[in-house]
Amino acid sequence: MKFAVQLYSLREYIAENGLESALKIVSDAGFEGVEFAGFYGMKAEEIAALLEKYGLIAVSAHVGNDAFSAELPTLKALAVSAAVIPWIGFNRGADEQAEFEKTRRTLAEVLNETAAKLRPHGLKLGYHNHAHEFENGADYVKKTAEEVPGIKLELDVFWLAVAGKNALKYMEEQREKLLFLHVKELGESAEGVNPVVGRGRADCGAVMELGKKLKVPWSILEAEKFGMPEAEYLKESYAFMKNYR
Repeated sequence: MKFAVQLYSLREYIAENGLESALKIVSDAGFEGVEFAGFYGMKAEEIAALLEKYGLIAVSAHVGNDAFSAELPTLKALAVSAAVIPWIGFNRGADEQAEFEKTRRTLAEVLNETAAKLRPHGLKLGYHNHAHEFENGADYVKKTAEEVPGIKLELDVFWLAVAGKNALKYMEEQREKLLFLHVKELGESAEGVNPVVGRGRADCGAVMELGKKLKVPWSILEAEKFGMPEAEYLKESYAFMKNYR
């Protein structure tokens, strides 16, 4: 297993210090790759040069389902292995459930078409979960995986924990669909500071141990709120994560 950082985690750092500085602290911490969430108005060749300078791989990118055509040239130029949909606004209103089921089936058709368009370019299609997919006893992650043969799952262990799901059991159930793991540590609450990986409540160590067993190629660090400088957080989290290589 290898380790990367979701650059959305460093969005404020990047806004203040620039992408190159962010890539440097990622590399200095020991990480081998990054996952993009936008390309900062830069040309693909500029980004590629920075990745090469700091010895990093562009593992994947979060891309809205309506943006694949526009982003495809950049995805190809950076040689990412997967394009991941970061959010689908699944309807959570019980009164609208029947209409939503009709809509969701249409969405499944769209996602199948998207996966087919990406495949000739060597790109996998992924979906990144949050917690809302599991509200009211539902499991729209599982249903989407079943209805879209071409989609893989980037399971976010933080949001599985928030949803009250057993991440280890869920990984086993979806082992054939696993693409990557999103390692985001859970603190006192979903809204609070994300502890250093291994010091929270998301059972990240056990998750990565199982991911290693299941041959998941990448665990990708994500954090929303830091309780220390970003560079320090990355170093301390990597010191724990590397034990599951």
